[in-house]
Amino acid sequence: MNIDEMHILASENLSMGKTKEAESIYLKILENVPNDEASLSALMDIYQETDRLKYYLTRANYNIVNGKLEYGITDCKKALNQDASNIEAREKLARLYKITNKPLKAIDEFSKIIEIDKKHLISYIELIDLYTKEKTLESAIDIAIKAKEEFGSEANFDDILAKLYFDIGDYKNALCNVKDDMLKAKILLQDNKNIEAKEILSKLDTKTFDKDKKALYSLLSAQYFYNEKNFDEAFKFIEEYISILGPNPIGYQMKALCYEEMGDEFLSSYNLGYMNKALGKFDDALVEFNHAYSLNSKNKDVIIELARLYEQNKEKYTAIDFWQKAYELDGDETARSILADFYLKEGDNMMAEKYGANLEKGSNKNDYSAPIEEDEGILNKILNLFSKK
Repeated sequence: MNIDEMHILASENLSMGKTKEAESIYLKILENVPNDEASLSALMDIYQETDRLKYYLTRANYNIVNGKLEYGITDCKKALNQDASNIEAREKLARLYKITNKPLKAIDEFSKIIEIDKKHLISYIELIDLYTKEKTLESAIDIAIKAKEEFGSEANFDDILAKLYFDIGDYKNALCNVKDDMLKAKILLQDNKNIEAKEILSKLDTKTFDKDKKALYSLLSAQYFYNEKNFDEAFKFIEEYISILGPNPIGYQMKALCYEEMGDEFLSSYNLGYMNKALGKFDDALVEFNHAYSLNSKNKDVIIELARLYEQNKEKYTAIDFWQKAYELDGDETARSILADFYLKEGDNMMAEKYGANLEKGSNKNDYSAPIEEDEGILNKILNLFSKK
């Protein structure tokens, strides 16, 4: 039976006064199509006089479906006025607070759920996530400890707790809790316990790894060789990591760290520039690329990155200065075209022509507007007029 047929059947049951049967059908529809407005509306009508708690919960869902989240919050509160211990209403309210950027209120609601039901697994996970995003890791650790005590080996709170301890630099407690071998190796490497980390990494069966695990294994191997100051091997694993995931901030950061240890200030800043660019931190990228430029003013990649970053920063004259430098290095075609376009639009025909703008045809190679031909036509007409006199 399809959804339309189920709606017809539910409506027929309602017309015959078979409210329970109609309710059951509408609930079945919502199991398959949670945002079915007709079913939600029909259930609201059913519950309005019979069950105020269900009425407010259903109306909350109806408002959520229609994007009226604040109304949904109000309905959840009204449902809780009917029954303060109702988990469904409180969890719905907590999630609404979370997605409407009210994290402290969401934390309060998830905490109340745990007070009502200590076995409510999702609330522990949500609280850890919220506390982590709020950068209150000690509170996240407290919740993870409670969760571990409550669920034991039923859930993966050992590694969650280990990761939280790792994030605050408490490697001792992290190692006491960790179960996952890759995470354990990561903690050991960060704690400079290279021999123990290498023993774990060497026992791993990499043939069974998926893409993400292969990437992580390469990264951890790179960190091992970085700690050992074997930079040639470290770079091999960094490149392997990048080949799996593509260029990314961590890959650039690892390269920068290696070059820094090797005493190559230029390549360290160069890679930190790309790291910040990949993170969307364009001001920081400008700082690093400018520092790299101060160390090597002839590196074309750095010059072009600076030109593009200044363009993005709406500093067109500084950008043009760097495109000029790029062109002077080796006659770069992209730089030439950009310079020709710039000077053409600035009305500097002499400089535009220098960079190859085709003034005779009124445009350069990239069809930039230049009404030179029309001006010359008018001049000829004036000269012809005087010559006739």
